[in-house]
Amino acid sequence: MNGLQQNLTGITEAELDWRPHAKANSNRWIIGHLTWVDQWAVDLINSEGLYLAERVPQTYESHPLPVLREHLEAAHARYRDRIVGLSESDLARTVSWFGRSEVTILHVLKHLVLQLAGHRYQIRYIRGTYSREFGTRKADFDPG
Repeated sequence: MNGLQQNLTGITEAELDWRPHAKANSNRWIIGHLTWVDQWAVDLINSEGLYLAERVPQTYESHPLPVLREHLEAAHARYRDRIVGLSESDLARTVSWFGRSEVTILHVLKHLVLQLAGHRYQIRYIRGTYSREFGTRKADFDPG
């Protein structure tokens, strides 16, 4: 999560909603989606809540930045706390992947790592494009 927080350094409300293309996701959408994913993943492990109710990935994107960040941090802390105590048998347990296939909890966790990396790249891409368009300092949020 620290890398994601670095990628969000100095982001403004205007930049949060900017899209490089009308059909592209905004950074606000991506952050809201990552919040939903962490909440959904805990519920999947616990066989409750969003996991039982939602059949397609969602997002929470209608909040101002401070609230969006607070929700993201809380959802990720809950996710992190939940996965720390997983046993080998927990990781081997199979669950339904959006009603399409049966996968192990370990498979889900591996997928979520890749998903976070992919969405971090999207944020860096959108912010880099915004930086070139509006003259902000890319190094502030993407030092490497």
